[in-house]
Amino acid sequence: MPRQISDEEYGFLKGRQQVADFVESIYNDPILTREAKSLIKKKYPHIQIPDYDIEQKLDARLNKEKADRDAAEEAKRKAADDEKYASLRKKTQSDYGFTDEAMTKLEQMMVERNIGDYEAAAMLMASKEPPSSDPTHDGHWNHEKQESFAEISNDPEAWGRNEILKALRGG
Repeated sequence: MPRQISDEEYGFLKGRQQVADFVESIYNDPILTREAKSLIKKKYPHIQIPDYDIEQKLDARLNKEKADRDAAEEAKRKAADDEKYASLRKKTQSDYGFTDEAMTKLEQMMVERNIGDYEAAAMLMASKEPPSSDPTHDGHWNHEKQESFAEISNDPEAWGRNEILKALRGG
């Protein structure tokens, strides 16, 4: 049996029908359906939308696996970089004879001057701060022990002339 409704109620129902038509077309649109379902889930979090819920669980799982892979790759890359820099550091330290303190100073200089190469930084540091030479004598001159000392001390001018003639003759 048909029921009579007021004009006000009819206008309200027509408005609801129009909204339902809009929402249905968005909900069923392949491009917009995900956003529509996301909005519905945001407003009503406990409502079940099977295809959307499964998709979200799958996405979460895939994102977690990707994050785990990325973290593992990053850790592997970092370990390789650390090993590379440790070997470069050790090689530079042995090549230039730097102490641990000097290496710390070198690395501080590398940071301050934005130098990314141990070799270049070590050359710069070595040129600016040459290492002091170790004494090769025991505090005495010991020039008497040299084989040519007696000859030089007897007649320095004759020795010099002989050396010049040897050099001119090539031997």
